[in-house]
Amino acid sequence: MTTTIKSFAKGLGLLCVMAMAACNGGGGGIGVPPPPPPPPQTFTVGGSVSGLAGSGLVLQDNGGNDLTVASSGNFVFSTALASGTAFSVSVKTQPLSPTQTCVVANAAGTVGSANITNVAVTCTTNTYSIGGSVTALTGAGLVLQDNAGNDLTVAAGSSTFTFSTPIASGATYQVTVKTQPTAPSQTCALTAATGTVVSANVTNVAVTCTTKTFTVGGGVTGLTAAGLVLENNSSDDLTVAATSTSFTFATAVASGAPYHVTVKTQPAGQTCTVAGASGTVGAAPVTNVAVSCTTVAPFLCGVTENGVVVTHAANISASESWAGNGTVHLVPNSISILAPATVTIQKCAIVKLNASVGITVQGNATGTGTAKLLAAGDDLTTGNIVFKAMDATQPWGRLRGFNQNSLIELDYAQISGGGSVGGAQRNAVIAMAGASTLPDPVLKVTNSVVINTTGPGVYLSDAAFTSDSNGLVVQGDAGTPADIIDAPAMALGSIPPNTFGDTVLRDILVVENANIFDNLTINTNVPIHFKTDSVHVGGLAPNFVANVTLTLNKGVTLKFERASTAPTLVGFGDIGQTNDKNAALVINGTTAAPVLLTSAVLPTPAPGDWAGLWLITSVGSQLNNVIIEYAGGDAGVGPVNCGPIDPNTHSSYRHTAALLVGDGSDLQYAPPAGLVTNGTFRNNAGNFAIDSVWQSAAFGPALNATNTFTASSKVCTQSKNYITGGCVVAGVDQSGCLVQ
Repeated sequence: MTTTIKSFAKGLGLLCVMAMAACNGGGGGIGVPPPPPPPPQTFTVGGSVSGLAGSGLVLQDNGGNDLTVASSGNFVFSTALASGTAFSVSVKTQPLSPTQTCVVANAAGTVGSANITNVAVTCTTNTYSIGGSVTALTGAGLVLQDNAGNDLTVAAGSSTFTFSTPIASGATYQVTVKTQPTAPSQTCALTAATGTVVSANVTNVAVTCTTKTFTVGGGVTGLTAAGLVLENNSSDDLTVAATSTSFTFATAVASGAPYHVTVKTQPAGQTCTVAGASGTVGAAPVTNVAVSCTTVAPFLCGVTENGVVVTHAANISASESWAGNGTVHLVPNSISILAPATVTIQKCAIVKLNASVGITVQGNATGTGTAKLLAAGDDLTTGNIVFKAMDATQPWGRLRGFNQNSLIELDYAQISGGGSVGGAQRNAVIAMAGASTLPDPVLKVTNSVVINTTGPGVYLSDAAFTSDSNGLVVQGDAGTPADIIDAPAMALGSIPPNTFGDTVLRDILVVENANIFDNLTINTNVPIHFKTDSVHVGGLAPNFVANVTLTLNKGVTLKFERASTAPTLVGFGDIGQTNDKNAALVINGTTAAPVLLTSAVLPTPAPGDWAGLWLITSVGSQLNNVIIEYAGGDAGVGPVNCGPIDPNTHSSYRHTAALLVGDGSDLQYAPPAGLVTNGTFRNNAGNFAIDSVWQSAAFGPALNATNTFTASSKVCTQSKNYITGGCVVAGVDQSGCLVQ
């Protein structure tokens, strides 16, 4: 139709031209026009389409003449082309749903003398990959599938994945987990796992993995008591009830993580151990941890031995610590701790010593270089330190402090079976030496016990306890000496509070020096035994401590026993000097706890076992709540007084009395009327209870106002004192008794 219209127009134009020429010609005839040329011949361009499955395919020829193709088959462009004209077929729009790619073969050429029919359009459907992201994959062995095939193994730590086989556009995909990862065991879940492929790679499938957790537990055997607490990885405490046969911790543990089961608290009276306690959680609950409990004897500090034995056979010159907690320390031969070493023995240690073997602590003889043995216990039951014999039938030696720089500290120590030292220092198990005029404080005890010794517990030679000592008990075997501590008189003030013997007959024996030459206060309730002919209280000649005071506090007991033939006399002060040396006796007894001065003679004490007290020059003395008994023995003293005349000798009665007061030679000391208050004089021998041998301007004072006298004298309660100028007053001899 288009070709016909164009030919018609051309003919119409030609007719007009010819007509105009005829009208304008002059005189000429009408000419015959030449015949029109034939119209040009045209041909169509087309071909075939194969494989077309989508919609929207648009072809073009020479960049135009759009042709929409709906299905496979032949196609022809609408515009024919003249012979000799070039053609070029192309795809303007590729098909969709599904997305395809169409390619053109024989797409270009020149139109000849026939229609173009061999243009071939071949369409193939596009394919796209399926993949996505991976989160938290730590295990190995994850296998994914797409549409139940195309297995894809995803390595641990991967963050993305893509299947090897692409999927055609328009087809569906379905991603699934074929195999979950292990080591650690994980569960991987999918999101956006299914859909239809359109026109691009699928990248939004999400794989999210979580590590599995499993419980940890096992079996229990032998558990019969309460109190067992288990821990896993130092936490997650689990209390296991008595008689339980299994356990499981409440908190699950991630696969691949370690577990470690321990006993935090043992059950009462039992010890539990753990087998298979450690490992790594796999892909199932842990059920093979085995807890085995056995009933054991309780640990007894100082008794239970832990199996560790340490031998100490050489001297020690550098500080060291001896382990406790049941460790046994053997001392096969005598050793010394040498300055500047300190040996510290830890609590619950057991020290065993061979027969007659001892430990000597030896500080420097001069200077300040000290050596020390420290038994560092903290409780007599649960934190003590034991010293004992290797062989219970063979006593060991002693703990010895060699000099003033040799220190021994026994805190909560239990010392038994010692004292075999050949009679030295009365076979005491602890022997300390000092080097000073006054005893050196070189021994500290805290709540310690000495038992089953062959001699006294402690021997002090110019040595003393430290001021912070507190608590000492000494218990002896049958037949052992009655003394628990041997010490010089000047060390008596250091006896620790709470010191006891095993019976009331056990006492402290005064040794080496019974004299008291400096101020001394005695507080102990353990009886103190003086076995000597005399005790002197007063400063040392010529000028050491001019005034000395001996103070006896409530409950103190002093016992006296003659050492040879003379009964013991205790004298206070010195006479025969311009200024007599003074020594005061202060007794602070109470009604409930009087001070007792008595005999040490056993088994039956008797009046006159000891001589008594002589307050010679004793300004400042005060005796309150004192009991003086079994005194009045004849010590052979002869001061002057105006006492009664013995009709048998026609001279003054001998000066035998429980208490002598004054020196009879000058006016330096006359007692106050209240010298003795609330006192008791009983079971005494002697001529007088109180012998008044002081000198004054007149007779008196009487000293018996508040005192009790029972079987206390032969002649009278108190003799008359000497008065200045003699006993004759107004020509009459006034000798006699002041108090009957």
